[in-house]
This record gives sequence, C-alpha cells and structure tokens, in this order.
Amino acid sequence: MRKILFATTAVLYVIAILPCSTVAQDVDPFANMPTPAVAGQTRAPAAKTTSSIKVETLLNKLTAPRSLAVLPDGKVLVTEGAGTIRVIHEDGTVTGPITGLPPIRSVMGRSMNDFILDANFAQNRRVFFTYSAPPDGEPGGPKTPADREAWAALPEADRLAKPFQIGRVASARLSEDCSRLEDVKVIYSVTGRRLVSGKDGKLFITTWGYTEQQLPLVQKLNNTIGKILRLNADGTVPEDNPFAGRDDALPEVYTYGHRDPDGAMLHPQTGQLWTIEHGPMGGDELNIIRPGNNYGWPEVTYGRNYDGTAVSELTQRDDTTQPIYYWYPSVALSGMLLYTVSLFPEWQGNFFVGTMSPTQGKFLARLVLDGEKVIAIEHLLAERDRRVRNVAQGIDGALYVLTDSENNDQTNRHFDGEVLRLTPTR
Repeated sequence: MRKILFATTAVLYVIAILPCSTVAQDVDPFANMPTPAVAGQTRAPAAKTTSSIKVETLLNKLTAPRSLAVLPDGKVLVTEGAGTIRVIHEDGTVTGPITGLPPIRSVMGRSMNDFILDANFAQNRRVFFTYSAPPDGEPGGPKTPADREAWAALPEADRLAKPFQIGRVASARLSEDCSRLEDVKVIYSVTGRRLVSGKDGKLFITTWGYTEQQLPLVQKLNNTIGKILRLNADGTVPEDNPFAGRDDALPEVYTYGHRDPDGAMLHPQTGQLWTIEHGPMGGDELNIIRPGNNYGWPEVTYGRNYDGTAVSELTQRDDTTQPIYYWYPSVALSGMLLYTVSLFPEWQGNFFVGTMSPTQGKFLARLVLDGEKVIAIEHLLAERDRRVRNVAQGIDGALYVLTDSENNDQTNRHFDGEVLRLTPTR
C-alpha cells in the first residue's frame, strides 16, 4: 500500500510544479485583513537599528540555485536546481561540478530542492539531498515543459504506470577533496522541499500540499502531502514518532496541515524544529514544529486565494497550532537561519529568511525575537531587488546569501543567480 502512496506523491509533484496562479489585477491584498490570534503575531515594526554591511559577489551565473551548505573548514557548497554542485573555497576559487550524483530529471533547471550536511558531518562526511529522478531504466537530464505536458495528457493508467519523474531523498558521502559523492543511497521516496539533520541522527523532510489535487490529502495522515516527516538517517522510521502504530497513519509523519514549508532549521539552544511556510495570498508563517500537531492548512489559515476569495473562514481552531508570526500580504519566504556567530554581535539570536515577492519586495529579512515573539524586522539587500533563495553563516561569522536566477520576458527581469558574502563595514 505504501508504494502506491509514494507513486501518487510523484504524480502530484509534476502537477505542483506547473505555474501557479497570480494575484488578480483588481484584488486588493490589504482588504479585509485577518485578525491575529494574539497581539504581535503580525506586522512587526521596523528594527530601531539598521545594519551596516559590505556586500561581495563570490559566484554568479547560477541557474535556479536552491541551497547553500558551509563545511566545517569554511568551504561553501552551492547547489543549482538541475543538480550541479560547486565548491567555493576560502581563497575565493571555485571548483566543481561535483561528480557522482544519481540520474536527475529537471524541467527548466529545477529538480534538486535541497542539499544539506549531516549534523555530524565532521565525523562522517555524510550529506543528504532531495531531487527528482527519471523512471527506473531511463537516463537523467533536462526535459522541456512540452515534454511534461505531453505526459500529463496521457491516460491516467499510463501516468501511474510510468511517472514523469519520481521524488527521492538520498544520502551520500562527500569525498575528502570535495570533488565527488560516494556511496549514494536512496533512503526514501518522496518529493521533499527542505531537509534538516539532527545530532541525534534523525532527518526531517518537509513536503508541500497546495494544488487542487493535493488539498484533500493534507489533513489525512495516510500520505506524505503537506507534511513534515521524520526518519532515521538510513530511511527507517523512528519508533517514537507521534503516529507510529496507528492504522490510519504513515508512521513517518511528524506533523501535518502544511502548505509549503520552504525553510527549516533546528534551534541550537532549544533543539526545536522551526520552519517558514508559504501561504497563498497572505498567510506566510513562522512556526515552531511540535510532534503530532496539526498546523491547519487548508482548513485554518490567515491566507486567501489568489483571486481574493476565502480558502477557509477560520483563522483559529482549538485543535490546530497557531504560527508564531505570519505575514499578510505574503512576502514569499525561502531559506532560514538563526545567526549565532560574533562577527555581527547585534545579530546574535536573530533569524534571517529570504523573500521573493513581486509585489511586497525581494530582500533578506532580519527578524528580531524576544523569546518566541517577533518584535522587529529589518529588510536587507532590498535595493538589489533579487529573490533570496537561501542563507547560511560562515565559520568566520560572515553571512552567505543565495539569490535566484530569473528569466521572465513579461516583467523584463533577466538575472543570473549569485552567492553574496555579507560582512560588517566597520
């Protein structure tokens, strides 16, 4: 039965990556704004102090970049969506692409959603990544949107028998010279958005659930749509997962009711999993993930459909978990970091998230927190007007920011992706 559920996930992924709806021209995103559950849950004021930063471009000409990973020796791995991984060395030189990846199928340069280091990388040199594979026996490589549309037009039986692409999560060992991946193993079959590795050997996988076909599955526990999953590093299921042993649930499900968590991390002090999540028009969220909880989507949300109609009349319900903070309208969140290094002392304990909104701005957001409450926000790099995909901190305290590529004739926006390095000007 589980294989059927995984196959369904792979088919739905192809539908999910089709172009999303845009906001109707006559819709006012500020009309009928929802009422927060608690004071300070949204619309935090601007930070009283602003950051003085120097911005260097370390690497450019990237296509659909998705992830950054900083190695213990200071090297930075940069992943492009089609599966190319390059290494930025401390002296600024760039090597790669890294070899040894499995066959990858991409459309318009997008396939690999995340690439991370094992939390114990210094001891085991293990990495994890989530990507789209071709059907067994077929080669990897790029496909066109027309190829995907032709597959989508096939009878359902044909599509189920031979998916266009299959979501997979794999582990591997990065060679000592960072030139290749070794001992690649597929540990799970799902289309993952973001990955998080814990010191205890557990691996978290976030998935999305926002298409018309996916929505009925998000609140059900017998599938992987709109969930956060928790596995052991070898892909087996931990015995202490919250739904283990239930006949109506996949034991790997950790939480449910998610629309699209596109940033996740373990808090270094508390050990709690924090995520950011895309809403539709409004309802972007900052969440603390607690095992077994329901985060509401699509039955409870602060967001609205792109045409301005209600997704749900409920923004609160006793059996669902409220976000720590939400954005209305949406800012299109991606990537997440808690800054813990001393190079920017005023940043310690601040969260950083990227934004990609065509209407609300494209910048790096610095979130100032008091405990679990966002009390101020600063917008960094707003003048560059580039979509921020990911952010990481270097061992020296510098902040590394990954900006997305764009190739849009309608908006006349044509940019390569870049890796930026932020340091203090003083």
